[in-house]
Amino acid sequence: MKKVIISIFFLLGQISVSGQNMGKEHVLEDLKNLRNNIQQYNPSLEKYNPDFENLSMEIIQSVQKDSISIFDYFSLVSELCALSNEGHFTLGNWQDSIHKCIPESKCPYFPVSVKLISNQLYVWNDYSNEQLLKSGDKIISINGQTSDEIIKKLQKVIPSDGDILTYSNKNIEIGFAWLYFFYIEQTDMFKLEYLRPNQGVKSVTIQALLKSEQISNFKKHFKNDDINQGNELNAFYDLQLKEGYAFIKLPSFDYKKVNQYKVKSKKLYKSIFRELADKKITNLVIDLRDNTGGRNEFADDMVPYILKPENADSYLKKTISWEGKEKTYKMPSVSKYAFEGTIYVLVNGKTYSAGSSLARFLKEYANAIIIGEETGTRYEGFSAGSIQSVVLPNSKLRIGIPRYHIFYPESEKQNTRNRGIIPDYQINYSFEDIENETDLHFEKALNLIKR
Repeated sequence: MKKVIISIFFLLGQISVSGQNMGKEHVLEDLKNLRNNIQQYNPSLEKYNPDFENLSMEIIQSVQKDSISIFDYFSLVSELCALSNEGHFTLGNWQDSIHKCIPESKCPYFPVSVKLISNQLYVWNDYSNEQLLKSGDKIISINGQTSDEIIKKLQKVIPSDGDILTYSNKNIEIGFAWLYFFYIEQTDMFKLEYLRPNQGVKSVTIQALLKSEQISNFKKHFKNDDINQGNELNAFYDLQLKEGYAFIKLPSFDYKKVNQYKVKSKKLYKSIFRELADKKITNLVIDLRDNTGGRNEFADDMVPYILKPENADSYLKKTISWEGKEKTYKMPSVSKYAFEGTIYVLVNGKTYSAGSSLARFLKEYANAIIIGEETGTRYEGFSAGSIQSVVLPNSKLRIGIPRYHIFYPESEKQNTRNRGIIPDYQINYSFEDIENETDLHFEKALNLIKR
């Protein structure tokens, strides 16, 4: 059985660290500057967290020492951004003074990748020198902190929409090794307590390693055939016509993919739904798992092909800019190729932004059946569109603040606040399911089609 491994040297995409401290006055100046910029540029702030002013002041007032480490400073900055209840923030980059020591192989960090399942950490791949951990070992604690304590600390500093944890947890899983370094502790050794199936609780001490050392161990201990090169662009979409149903996979609406494949959303969807109509397909499975969005038109332009004639909404969505300018997107007309059968949508916590918008449209306008876990983007709306780049005056850390509020008509299908799309059928994976590459989402869709 082929085991999929996420390359540890690919996932350096969103968040250099020297050991310096920052003085209290500089920390406070940066935090106040950041707070003011968030209030200026995030147009949905008052709607999604009306307590931002008071809660941000608590963070600022928590700075009491004359100086704090750059890591503690970064945690405060991240926590302040997270108070916006909005996931479309960017927190620096791999070239800034807080992050660059990881890609430059100057700071050793946790040499293990993990899976986060039901709020528990499991070993996925061991890149350590010791090679004492096995895939599937459940991590109980690291250096005396329980997995639950570590996860909660990371959830607190990762910007996400509202009360949605699925998106945060996916990011924790992907970036656990360096997130632990930035937000939990910087150490040369890790003492792990873990539970090994059929063998009980064990403990082991492993050494922190530089990125270059982890890559060397990665190449030494894992076959090239096992590597999933996550940085290679997949096909833009996949359409399969099967007996009794059709399957469409839309893995991304990323700008680079759109440009690479020269895809036009209206032309793409017309082609797909005309073929479905010609083939008289009555069941359609749309896979939006891990689709973190990109070009909004790839959500909007499917609507004519899923819209029901009885739809009563007067508009599709509205946007408000940080300057207060409002734009209304009208509801499109129903296409002659509009799908009339049953649609099943596969989603997870990384179904996000425009990917989640499309899932919402499918739920609202096609009465689609949603299968999976809560999506990563707030159901009633979110801030994105474009980013205001702010450079904090003392650390020079660059923060990206979303500055367009996108929101939808009031829903009769889901009455929630600060939550993602709640699936009709919740899917929960075990470690064995993931290891064996069992697709419980798709299995559930097929079972519903066949019943």
